[in-house]
Amino acid sequence: MGLAGYGSIDPHIYDLLRPMLRVRALGLQAGCSDKELSKKLDELKTLGRQDGEPAEEVANLAATGQRVFDEVMTDLLVELHRRSPSDNLALCGGCALNSSYNGRLLEQTPFRRLHVPSAPADDGCALGAAFLAFIEDHPEALFPAAVTSAYLGSSVPQTALQNLKNFGGYCCVQPTVQALVDEVSTLLSRGRIVGWMQGRAEFGPRALGHRSILADPRLSDMKDRLNSRVKFREEFRPFAPSILDEHGEEYFDNYQTSRYMERTLRFRSEKALLVPAVVHVDGTGRLQSVRRDWAPLFYDLISAFFRKPGIPLILNTSSNVMGKPIVHSLEDALGLFLTTGVDALVVEDVLLTKHDTADDVA
Repeated sequence: MGLAGYGSIDPHIYDLLRPMLRVRALGLQAGCSDKELSKKLDELKTLGRQDGEPAEEVANLAATGQRVFDEVMTDLLVELHRRSPSDNLALCGGCALNSSYNGRLLEQTPFRRLHVPSAPADDGCALGAAFLAFIEDHPEALFPAAVTSAYLGSSVPQTALQNLKNFGGYCCVQPTVQALVDEVSTLLSRGRIVGWMQGRAEFGPRALGHRSILADPRLSDMKDRLNSRVKFREEFRPFAPSILDEHGEEYFDNYQTSRYMERTLRFRSEKALLVPAVVHVDGTGRLQSVRRDWAPLFYDLISAFFRKPGIPLILNTSSNVMGKPIVHSLEDALGLFLTTGVDALVVEDVLLTKHDTADDVA
């Protein structure tokens, strides 16, 4: 999805890809014979990525593949709506992680509202199985109308946190929540990169303000700094904006609330100039909408940052390096902090800074 923004539709690649799949009823069928399919796949393999940065033809392959995905999904969902008319769509499965399409889905189908859960792929099957078992055992039970929180994972054990306070040496315990968000928002506004570990971990592939790396979206070089010093990944991969939900319409065309960072929307052109670190090459951003009742501390942090430079959003990426899972334990977080260009690490009420960062805040 990220690479697609750098490419354009290649007619030859489109002619290879588009006949491979067609929608039949509510399923998918191969659109060509096994022999034809094998021949097409062999040709596509020659366009695959090699070592180093992707060539233009690879970006075109990504862009064309995204177009074909869009068309097939639209055909499938239009047929679904014809058979089961509704304004509402709940979308699951690995394809529901295609945030580029999710942001356009309501424009391209008859549906008016979209819900994608925080873990729509195979990991979410565990939660679905638990719900099914509960309903079978309690057929009269009613589920609450509120959407389930994504913060269902593990938290930092109090013993580990206390050991950090006792033996960390260079950590500072913040006396109040307000003091914490004030300190961290100051660090962010001064261009520092901050690891942020709070409460229970997110359930699903997106860091939603509990296991995140945060930065100032106004800095034009921040994307390159993060990719080269922290994430160690290709430069074409974008970073997400976490925005106060009440300010979403100010920054995005046709704004849709995106609670789980599940859809990509287009920035308003005048606002994109203010936050270049989170604007993809095609003018879009895969956003997380933040409300206080969903993530109180994260909301308060973004609000504190908003009061400084007047920007109601911050850059948010997962707390990991390329090829590694999101940090799970306190030890994982400390390892990332000490071996990358992260300037400060916040774990609950503890703030750890490197020497130059500590001097800057002081």
